[in-house]
Amino acid sequence: MTRPAEDATLRRSLESAIGPEKVRMDDATRRTYSTDASPCAVEPRAVAFVEREEEVLAVLRVCRELDVPLTPRASGTSLSGAAIGAGVVMDTTRFKRLLEFDPARGLVRVEPGILLSELNTHLAERGMRLAPDPGSQDLCRIGGMVGHNASGYRSVKYGQTGDHVLELKVVLADGTSVRAHDVRLDSPEWAEVTGRAEALERVRREIDESREAILSSRRPIRKHSSGYNLVGLAESIAHGVFPLASLFVGSEGTLGIVTEATLRVLPIPAQRVTLLLYLDRFEELGPAVAEILAWGPSAIEAVDGGSLALLDREALGVPPTAQAMLLVEFDDGDLAAIADGVVGRIRSRYRLSQAAEVAFDTARQSALWKVRRAVFPTIIQRPGPRKAWGFVEDPIVPRDRVPEFIEFLAGLARRHGTEAGIYGHIGDGNTHYRPFFDPTDPADFERMQALRIEFDDAVLDRFRGAPSGEHGIGRIRAETLPRVWGPEVYGVMLRIKEALDPRGLLNPGVMLSTDSWWATWGGLESRMPM
Repeated sequence: MTRPAEDATLRRSLESAIGPEKVRMDDATRRTYSTDASPCAVEPRAVAFVEREEEVLAVLRVCRELDVPLTPRASGTSLSGAAIGAGVVMDTTRFKRLLEFDPARGLVRVEPGILLSELNTHLAERGMRLAPDPGSQDLCRIGGMVGHNASGYRSVKYGQTGDHVLELKVVLADGTSVRAHDVRLDSPEWAEVTGRAEALERVRREIDESREAILSSRRPIRKHSSGYNLVGLAESIAHGVFPLASLFVGSEGTLGIVTEATLRVLPIPAQRVTLLLYLDRFEELGPAVAEILAWGPSAIEAVDGGSLALLDREALGVPPTAQAMLLVEFDDGDLAAIADGVVGRIRSRYRLSQAAEVAFDTARQSALWKVRRAVFPTIIQRPGPRKAWGFVEDPIVPRDRVPEFIEFLAGLARRHGTEAGIYGHIGDGNTHYRPFFDPTDPADFERMQALRIEFDDAVLDRFRGAPSGEHGIGRIRAETLPRVWGPEVYGVMLRIKEALDPRGLLNPGVMLSTDSWWATWGGLESRMPM
């Protein structure tokens, strides 16, 4: 507990820095900002609303002077507990200008608080879009997407947010502002950057000296949102280039505060074709996906039969015999020929629950996507004391092992006396898993803990995967990070954090923590899970 005098000093300092109208310390605001979209809860001492970089610097200066932790926050859609903290939560939702759009160079420069949906609406009027499309695209903001290295439905073709970041402007813990882009290590620019931010040279040395261990820690997965991108950094540094933006993408606010992002934008596809396939046999899911991937889809989503059973099959037009659903999209090439080829191949080799549906018009495509988009809201709104809590919800495994992994997940739920929603981006190997439990029931909470142990062991050891493909480590998965990369590489991450944030002011407790996953569990309250 902080003393009232300390809170009064914090209030005066923040109000002096950015104005009293931008500082909130009342109980209602602190409760609101104590949660994000995860099961975690941490109540802050204050919430500061910033609108420009100067205010970010002012709030950071106050936190340094008073030794108060600082957590940057956009919309609070973090599913891992990365947007909450015990000190000052800095709300960036007013920090949202579109600063530059250059169609000739295919880029846009924005502030971190801009909504993805608003940005894409602006870009769509000019025939462009930012390709990553998280399921929370109507709510999430660019700052959070960068912090988590978000991806989405079409990541099988378009990758993660980091694949579209050209440059970031980042404020470090000591107040130094850095333009983070690719910098040649033998260039005058590197000397200039490290002259202002000497810690970055220490970071380079840490990565370079541990290159062999870092590269050996690589897991056979297509993407991840599990710690700093040391593999990519080590590979690039070995070729004489430090990709500074990659250091901060996916760092969950622990290394610096993003105040601008320059992003690559792409033309909106002239046309798309969407295929909806229902399989009568779950065991045919893997072979069917392998064949479809050879055609180069832009999206390939799956829902298992158990999850389909949780939906209103009749209302959504799901055939009663279906044991798996595949939703496939293509946006390039001779789409009619591709659709005919895929449907012909799948129909001739696998047992479909009903005829494959092919949609070229946008209205029908939206209708086909409806089943996939219905899974998450349906399971979290399911009535009864057991809810679909997100404490094991974002694993990624090698994509050729996804059917085996889904079968394991279904059995895992049964072994622990429950059922689960299982769905996700099968083209990447990224599965979303939501078992039903009532954490207010001590016996059920023990089942959750036992399931989590078995889940972590299987993901990390048996399947050689990682705990997060796109939602981040945050607080809910932090204890697994040393096991993901091994103690030596995890030690490199700790030293990078210490170099750039020696006092541990930026988002402490997030990512680099050994606390148990339930240490900040807020799910014991009777609220709807996210």
